[in-house]
Amino acid sequence: MKPERTRILLIVGSNIVECHRTARAFGLDLTKVGSMRTVTRPYALRSWSRGTPFIALNRDSWPETLDRALDALTRTGQLRIANEKDLEDLREEEGLAHAG
Repeated sequence: MKPERTRILLIVGSNIVECHRTARAFGLDLTKVGSMRTVTRPYALRSWSRGTPFIALNRDSWPETLDRALDALTRTGQLRIANEKDLEDLREEEGLAHAG
């Protein structure tokens, strides 16, 4: 029997600070980084499993190449916008959010 594969969530932004802000805006628990990857360059969007979920904010301020790459990979189904089910296990527990 194969071990269960862990789904990775991509946090896409123009730089690492923006990725951190995006994760916080979505209420993600940053101690669960093993299930998340930050992506700040277009080429790093390649080679993910089909349907890999992502989150992103402030795309209007991104470099055009990153925005276009994310758009193209979303349109082809390689990547998809994360839904609540994708995020629920990665969120901070109630009462601990914003405690810092």
